[in-house]
Amino acid sequence: MAGLASRCFRRAPWVIALWLLALAGLVLAAQHAGAAYRDTVALPAADSTSAAELLPKGDTERVVITTTGTIDAARDQIEQLLRKLSDLDHVSQVVSPYAAPELVSADRRTAVIVVSFDAPADQLGPELAGELVETARTDNLTVGVSGQLAAMTVGAPNLGNAGIGLIAAAIVLLITFGSLTCVVLPVFTAAMSVGSALAVVVLLSHLLTVPKISTEIAALLGLGVGVDYALFVLTRYRQGLREGLPPGAALERAADTSGRSVVFAGVTVCVSLAGMFTVGMAFLNGIAITSAVSVGLTMLAALTLLPALLRLTGMRKLPRHSAPGRGWAGLARSVTRRPAPYAIGAVLVIAVLAAPALGLRLGVPGAGHDPPGSPTKVADTLLAEGFGPGANGQLVLVAERPDPVAADALREIVATRADVSPGPVLTVMPRTGPDDPATAELVGWLREVAGPGWHVGGAVAVQTDFSAAVTSRLPLFLAAVVAISVLLLAMVFRSVLIPLTAAVMNLLTAGATIGVVVAVFGGPIEPYLPVFLFAGLFGLSMDYEVFLISRIQEEWRRTGRTRTAIVDGLVSTGRTITAAALIMALVFAAFAFVDSRVVREAGVGLTVAVLLDAVVIRCLLVPAVMVRLGAANWWPSRRREHPAAPIPDARDKAGWIH
Repeated sequence: MAGLASRCFRRAPWVIALWLLALAGLVLAAQHAGAAYRDTVALPAADSTSAAELLPKGDTERVVITTTGTIDAARDQIEQLLRKLSDLDHVSQVVSPYAAPELVSADRRTAVIVVSFDAPADQLGPELAGELVETARTDNLTVGVSGQLAAMTVGAPNLGNAGIGLIAAAIVLLITFGSLTCVVLPVFTAAMSVGSALAVVVLLSHLLTVPKISTEIAALLGLGVGVDYALFVLTRYRQGLREGLPPGAALERAADTSGRSVVFAGVTVCVSLAGMFTVGMAFLNGIAITSAVSVGLTMLAALTLLPALLRLTGMRKLPRHSAPGRGWAGLARSVTRRPAPYAIGAVLVIAVLAAPALGLRLGVPGAGHDPPGSPTKVADTLLAEGFGPGANGQLVLVAERPDPVAADALREIVATRADVSPGPVLTVMPRTGPDDPATAELVGWLREVAGPGWHVGGAVAVQTDFSAAVTSRLPLFLAAVVAISVLLLAMVFRSVLIPLTAAVMNLLTAGATIGVVVAVFGGPIEPYLPVFLFAGLFGLSMDYEVFLISRIQEEWRRTGRTRTAIVDGLVSTGRTITAAALIMALVFAAFAFVDSRVVREAGVGLTVAVLLDAVVIRCLLVPAVMVRLGAANWWPSRRREHPAAPIPDARDKAGWIH
């Protein structure tokens, strides 16, 4: 790491120029290629997939209309709309509400036009989706569109809030480190790497199954860790300057210590994200790959672009108030002298936050959670008001070998729990909304009473099967991520207990994070969100674990006293860890206000995770547990623990503790 950083430092103009050219080239290529996101979830073994294979292959959309009077008074406008919809490309059939009474609400104020296409939605593409929604708009009528094609028009969340998060992070950097350079360099480094990563995500969408949400998740992780990684290297560089080293030597030592920690932390995040491959879904694989690309580029920027910027900005001396403050020494001594109360208090905080996780319910929220004003949200509202809460969660029962007699018998049974239409294919309308647990229970009940040869399909059935598929693979995923993290930490610290205790503490943090998300958002929670949060949390927490423990281990190797090493390590890293966590939390919190529910959930979850992990876990629980373990922390190291000595309170003339 030292050699790479040194070369980038000496060739600063070339390194900065290469980064700028790479960013410009990637952005231009992404703009030229355009995005090809795919939000489809492949479930080949699912019952809903079997049902879809027996149904017509074309997409079906519902255009929902409501009027201030009745649909009879607006017949001319509606019939004109019917003609326009019939003229769209790939439309095979348009069913008028005037020809099908079941498509008109009881008060005759709301009507549904069924538009059938000759191909699936993913083949029709977003351009036709936009034409459908635009065509459906009619003056003096409230119109919404429901279906897979209409869902493509729900735009990506506005990431403008990320800029607010970066501004807030910059203010924290300025207050904490008292230097404009310490503000500009981490923010600029993160912005360059994330900008490049987002362009790469667009290009990868042509090669992989990349869902639309990948852009937001890549930006979320990249901005958070990007500022952190740059800050870790910059902090160690400043420490070298404080000790009188020339800039080149200070940078080499920073790269050799904090730089290695950044590499390990970045690799751990990527490897933890790779654990999502154990779930076996291309949808999640796309999220994992694009997120890992974002983290990898931010790691590379911290090791190459940041050293070049340090040379260019001419940072040669320290600003005032650059040494660690007295408060961290007092906290460190207090925790190491009375570890039990701190450990108990930390565990109680985590337990309280984790309690709501017992009520976790996985599922894909319906269109009612789409952004306000979107065509799918409008359609969901109109359908619920005009036809009941289950109108936007219709299910279908389809037989492998149609039998009218068996269909009539099954229809009578199903009618006891839901509204059902006659015919060889039974259309079932639940009496509860798509997000209601009773609707998911209805799917299971239908599969039981229908028996072999019948299959249950529809959007809610697909969502239920998706949730079941993810849930069934969660144990393997959790075991893989925990095992990988433990092995990586064991390799770095040559210890057994340090990685094991870190894994336990990460599990505690994960439980508290999920608990807060459930408490704030209720249910259902997207099935892939706990997977992403768990993988991201395990990776991000390694930042602070490695940064703290590596410094403690340095001091232990120098002094041979664990308690003294803990105090010195916490004093040296405490301010940086908490400042980095606050900065990352501010960036994540900015995403909690976008108009996408899953991005808000991820923003809230990661905000809680980094603050809890940095403040409660790394600064309180980890030191308390390490004090209790003593020399066992470093087993199987053969070095003996030196007898405990009083912790010195050495201050220089300025009053700073070293």
